[in-house]
Amino acid sequence: MLIYQIALYSARLVNGQGRAAPRPEAVLRYARAMELPDLGRPMPEAAVPGEPPSIVELVRRGVMDADLAGLVWALVEGRIPLIVAAPEHLRATGAATDILRGILASLRPDLGLVGLDELRMGEPLTSRTARAIVHGERPGGFVRADSLQAVRDNLGSDPPLGLTDDELSFLGCVLVLAEDAAPPVDAADPSMAAHRPIRVAAAHYVRPLHRDEHGHPQQLGPAVLATWDPARGAFEHFAWGVLPEIAARLARRAGDLEADLHHRRDDIGGLATAGVTSLAEVGRLIAGYRVGYGHAHDTKGH
Repeated sequence: MLIYQIALYSARLVNGQGRAAPRPEAVLRYARAMELPDLGRPMPEAAVPGEPPSIVELVRRGVMDADLAGLVWALVEGRIPLIVAAPEHLRATGAATDILRGILASLRPDLGLVGLDELRMGEPLTSRTARAIVHGERPGGFVRADSLQAVRDNLGSDPPLGLTDDELSFLGCVLVLAEDAAPPVDAADPSMAAHRPIRVAAAHYVRPLHRDEHGHPQQLGPAVLATWDPARGAFEHFAWGVLPEIAARLARRAGDLEADLHHRRDDIGGLATAGVTSLAEVGRLIAGYRVGYGHAHDTKGH
């Protein structure tokens, strides 16, 4: 009976238009996590009013694509910090901090929204809270900035309180948000202006300080993981150049990580297409997929 329930659930996710749906093994993981009681269970679940968007919902909205979401999933699951940077007006509206809260709530069910809100994720990072990230005591945070360099300048200012260059190397994954460009002709009435989508304009992986076999400190510059190309209306990806380093930090083989990222991309993309986007449902998928990496954050380097 369970196999038939899973097959039915899979069929419901395929929309007949040839668009992606979760792979059979993803449906199996999901069904096991859901503990499907019968064939009449309503699907998908509606989002809870007031909750931030899940990482799958962010893919559906175009804030990021499934490739980038799969990579962010692996990084956050591996306890690599997540920083969201955006101009102040995106924080003031709640858009930027909701994206941060939604990603972490999706990928860190051990914390949940209550735990994240206790950490005051909606407030910009200070030197104290940024150092908590450096020491692995906080999963991430928000910074008022429109670029990675602005993030570094913001958190590294005002010595001796600001972070040192060594400390700044442990910021992990940095997502810089921006709105799409305004249309050539603005609406006469601002209230009638077209909605400007928010995107991850650039995603970065900040390489951590590490020591070579002789004990000498080695510090490499940050790597670009992806950027939004407005002309193409699509994301360009560059993570392949740093995947071996990320794999080493997660104590995995590079080839295994690459294959795993493809599976995560397919699962997230399929769920976004099927409209399975609520935090509760996405959390169950994550729980069914979870890989034990240990702790990828180590201020001594990797």
